Amino acid sequence: MVFDYIDRPEKLTDEQRRVFETVAGRVATIGEPWRSFFDPEAIATAVRNFGFNEIENLGTDEINNRYFADRRDGLMTAGLVRLMRARI
Repeated sequence: MVFDYIDRPEKLTDEQRRVFETVAGRVATIGEPWRSFFDPEAIATAVRNFGFNEIENLGTDEINNRYFADRRDGLMTAGLVRLMRARI
């Protein structure tokens, strides 16, 4: 299983919170409001409790290093999204 999620807003830095508010407003206007936020440790525990045992929970630096490091256009994640991969 692979999914992305957003960390709890109260854990974001001031800069991340500004980005969050801007992006959240934009996606809400197109009918996809952000309604769920998760603590990385808590969601990893919940996924383990569902029987998944191989869990990878990537933050901004890990996502950027793995998926965006060699891009010539400088595109990278803004630091809001986390990526979880879990396997049974």
